Amino acid sequence: MENKKDLQIQLIPYDENTGSDQFDLDRVIYDLDGQIKQLSSQADSFDYIISAASGLMCSMLDIFWVGEFDLERGRDFASEKVESFVKKTASMLGCEQDDLKASVKFLEKKFPLPSDGNTPDFGGGLQHHLRDFAHHPTIVGLAFSLLTQFTYKSYGTDENGTFIIREIPEKSRVFIGKDTSQKIINGTIIWFFHLVSDMAGSGNTAGLSGGTGIPGPLLSMAKELSVLPIFRNLKIQDNGISSFLSRLFNGTLLAKRNENGTIIKDTVLKMDLRGELGAAAELGRQAIPVIANECIVRTFYFIRHLAAELKNQKITQLGDFKKIQWEDVLPANNPTISRMLTIATGVFTTVDVASAAATQKFWVSINYVGVGRFALAIGEDVSWCIKARNVKKIRKMYEEIKRFSYTDEDNRIYGRMGNDMEVNKFGLTLEQTEILYNLEYLKTLNDIQQTKIPVNGEKIKQLKMEWLSEWKDYIGNAFSSFTQVEGAQIKWYSKKQLLNLIEKEKANDIWFRLVLLEAMLFEPYYPLSVEKNKKGIEVPTAKYKTLQNALFGYKEQEGDKYLDQYFSKECYVDGYVKRLRKCYKKVIRELNEVLKTALTSLAIAAGITITTIATAGAFAPTIAVALVGSNFAGLSGAALTSACLAYLGGGAIAAGGLGMAGGTIAIVGGGAALGLGVGAGVGGAVGAVSIAGKKEAILQSAKLLVSVREIFLNDEHDLEYSNSVMEQYVEKIAEIEKGLVDLRLKADEADGKEKKELKKKIKEAEDTVEAMKIARKSMRKFVSSFETGMQQTEEKSEESS
Repeated sequence: MENKKDLQIQLIPYDENTGSDQFDLDRVIYDLDGQIKQLSSQADSFDYIISAASGLMCSMLDIFWVGEFDLERGRDFASEKVESFVKKTASMLGCEQDDLKASVKFLEKKFPLPSDGNTPDFGGGLQHHLRDFAHHPTIVGLAFSLLTQFTYKSYGTDENGTFIIREIPEKSRVFIGKDTSQKIINGTIIWFFHLVSDMAGSGNTAGLSGGTGIPGPLLSMAKELSVLPIFRNLKIQDNGISSFLSRLFNGTLLAKRNENGTIIKDTVLKMDLRGELGAAAELGRQAIPVIANECIVRTFYFIRHLAAELKNQKITQLGDFKKIQWEDVLPANNPTISRMLTIATGVFTTVDVASAAATQKFWVSINYVGVGRFALAIGEDVSWCIKARNVKKIRKMYEEIKRFSYTDEDNRIYGRMGNDMEVNKFGLTLEQTEILYNLEYLKTLNDIQQTKIPVNGEKIKQLKMEWLSEWKDYIGNAFSSFTQVEGAQIKWYSKKQLLNLIEKEKANDIWFRLVLLEAMLFEPYYPLSVEKNKKGIEVPTAKYKTLQNALFGYKEQEGDKYLDQYFSKECYVDGYVKRLRKCYKKVIRELNEVLKTALTSLAIAAGITITTIATAGAFAPTIAVALVGSNFAGLSGAALTSACLAYLGGGAIAAGGLGMAGGTIAIVGGGAALGLGVGAGVGGAVGAVSIAGKKEAILQSAKLLVSVREIFLNDEHDLEYSNSVMEQYVEKIAEIEKGLVDLRLKADEADGKEKKELKKKIKEAEDTVEAMKIARKSMRKFVSSFETGMQQTEEKSEESS
């Protein structure tokens, strides 16, 4: 072919669009796509490899260097630090002896606590630091210390964990302040330094066997909570919570026992303040490889993205650094780094847990810091996914609105079609668009009137009416924006007015049957707006969620019945809408099956069909008509028989033989606006633009195939135009495939994020092209089969003449 077509591209700025940006659905969807991209991980295979390698390397560091969680080692370390702290504090306050026991006695004498006089009431020397709340290093402990100063009472629990109040003995009342200021000083400063004196044990036990120190903050809070009614009867390991906490504090809970069940003395491990500090020290050791893992991943992310930014911005001198988009470089607060950290911490924890299972030292070999960090990473990653999912829901809502909106975009698409196409056959005028919206309105109103639900029926009807009112307002406000006709306002008609308008617009023409197809496919009660959920995140409104189930929602059968009975027989024959629905369902089912690659069962059925026709002899024409005759509603007699035989054999190719096996399993396609917008796919001669996904390809291709089969062939017998449509379809496939070549070449030269994006576009384009090719084959088969039937009719006519 010598002739070449120049691809013309026209950019229409947003500010030149007529109407409100609120109803510029393409712009809204484009902006939402940008948000989804920002909220979705852009990590590529290299990011995943580095993250996994970091997790593996740091897990080895944990296993071979950090080793097991050893509470005894941690407590010994903490004891040294606590004893050093006590001696330094005593020395600063005037103690002349550098001895732990002397330091403790010095502090006890200098900073006495009134509630020490109630030691016997709170379990004696071994338990009173736990049971007396004034000995707790918490806010609650401070509060009870002050309360003691003002009430002359001490507060705590008995051995059963019951909250008790005891009077301060006379000998200890000298430690209570005489006035308010002294009471506050005694209840705070004196209280604090007394706790310091008790950290390493009392004056009699310090330095001997570790002494009875004060409980740590965690154990103190647990003891304080245990007196509340909701916790008092809680059982842990068949012990009451009070008994469990007491055993944990005095060390018998964690102690090892001999074969007779007797505690081995040297294994007693007290969980006092030194025990909690020891546990913290061990967790600090475990944190080292976890922090290393974090640093490696974040550093890699920073260096890689900084290098990409330097390259993209063409940084050649220090002054150019202001061009850098630091939010794209910093390794924080973005879904990509969250995904990388999830991979790194996941690998780390998996190896760690596997090692613990292999050594059968589950509780001491697991890195608890690593498990916690992995849980946080999952939570953060999931939060980004939820944010992206919410935006995708909103995008889906606008796609649904766009699906049932008829905009000026269609006219711009028609402008890209060949000059030999009669585009007005697919186009609607302003008045015809009005008719379509009015049909959808009346169809929905009928659905509401036909709603008969025994329970809450009136509420469901009211909810449906609210949706219809909101939809009517939305379409009314958006009409000018959708049609790009300045000042255009939609008119809403009564049934009688609408019938008169349809008659005026010539209902026998093709446009009306296309309108019927669109009205038939219209399904109301989809979301029309967004709302904020409990977390303040925008999501599609859930107001009409009840109407989206089969029991309360739209009844397809009622809608089709209404459209079939709405018009006189002059517009179309009885059951016409039913025929359109049957064809559409068949096409959708077949397209879906192909996309799912569920071909086996259909292929078997097709094989049986072909075998039946091939071996049926004289009965073959009858069987053929019985199997697929309903597809060719516009033919009869010999023409119908010829078309059916050709269709089962794969089209006109099979006129002298069976041709390809069973074309009914190979129907799938892609397009937009009755399938003719496919030229807006990957960019023809100049590159690539975005394309519809497979779901949209199914829906639009189904419309195209129904239009060609039922309207242009069965109704109009317009073989010439149907062939034009098919040729246009083939041309668009060629455009996309040519654009794919350009995309692949570009992807070969790209790297990083750009390469990932291009690969995604290529995959989408390949899927759509695959679907379109199969749809093209299906269309060609049907058109050629119909042509075979028509030829039979012409031959019979010539013979009779």
